[in-house]
Amino acid sequence: TSHPSILLTAYTNRAVDEICDMLDGAGLDYLRLGNAASCDPRFKSHLITTVCCDSVATDNDSVATDDTQAIIEHTPIVVSTTSMLLARPFIFDIKHFSLAVVDEASQILEPGLVGLLASDRIDRFVLIGDHKQLPAVVQQDERDSAVAEQLLRDIGITDCRQSLFQRLYQWELRQGRQQFIGTLTHQGRMHPDVASFPSSHFYGGHLLPVPIAHQTETTLGYDLPAEDTLDQLLKTRRVLFLKTDVASIYSPPLAGEGSGVGSETYLVADLLRRICRFYGDRFDPVRTTGVIVPYRSQIAAIRAEMARMGLDALKDITIDTVERYQGSQRDVIIYSFAVSRLYQLDFLTASTCKDEDGNTIDRKLNVALTRARKQMIMVGDADILRHNPLFRQLIQAYLP
Repeated sequence: TSHPSILLTAYTNRAVDEICDMLDGAGLDYLRLGNAASCDPRFKSHLITTVCCDSVATDNDSVATDDTQAIIEHTPIVVSTTSMLLARPFIFDIKHFSLAVVDEASQILEPGLVGLLASDRIDRFVLIGDHKQLPAVVQQDERDSAVAEQLLRDIGITDCRQSLFQRLYQWELRQGRQQFIGTLTHQGRMHPDVASFPSSHFYGGHLLPVPIAHQTETTLGYDLPAEDTLDQLLKTRRVLFLKTDVASIYSPPLAGEGSGVGSETYLVADLLRRICRFYGDRFDPVRTTGVIVPYRSQIAAIRAEMARMGLDALKDITIDTVERYQGSQRDVIIYSFAVSRLYQLDFLTASTCKDEDGNTIDRKLNVALTRARKQMIMVGDADILRHNPLFRQLIQAYLP
């Protein structure tokens, strides 16, 4: 093709929506492949639903079907999930791509990428991922996933739970090569204060700011007067760990209201209320704040508490698990550990791994701590969490 052609893809629809958000922010023209049910409403004007090469429908009524092939040919960037491209590859009958970028590649198993890598309609691939964050979700245990065939083991396929990205990365390290590996050392998401703990504990101190505008800010911009001690903490701390009984400690007037007073669920909802108040007209439920939880049951509990408190204006805030938040970002992230029993620590710390230097990396915690741009707030039962050495260091660093 005579036109520049870039394919941007990721494993999940949420990650694809994040890519679309970045493209919108940069003012770049693109098309998003998929269906209306899995596309964020903000990007439906760019959406093309895949049917077949001869019959392509769009969700944009102003675009005639007869013109769709020409639109695809002339639009420089196409965005899609990897599964959509593999299941309905009509796009390759229309367009040749000079470059394909696979985001969050460390979450994609080999069968999810091999079909694309073999395509003669893509000239070059770049896989972007982080083997220190969450791996692919696999139901089989280590024993069932182990590879016994020596020919496969000889090329680095030793565990079927491993992503192609991680296998290639480790293979290159074993071969003593660096020509095909690029490691990013400057990040444009987190304020340096937010990046400090994951940088020192997971990345050897190499998460350096670019820096861009919000990474050089000296205040959070919460200009309204503090109503109580908790408000004052939010105004002055970019990273904060709050014990679950903090409502009764810092805001006695609120602690006497409603059911479940002093619980983690109440505190998360109250923090959302406070942040919304500080942001005022700047508050955007899609971009400003997000809540990360370990269990799906906690999502319903927090939303029920928000409804009880009358926080209807915050209903569009994303409350989801760590796994579904990988690839996302918000200005302010609240991480609710939601543990009330010692045995629950095993679930929280199940996704640990060793890096190339032999250091233990808590991948779930790493993802949670690296979603926030400006402020990271953690809520949990400190007495239980302290039984884990890494959580103990986290609490010691950020408990007021």
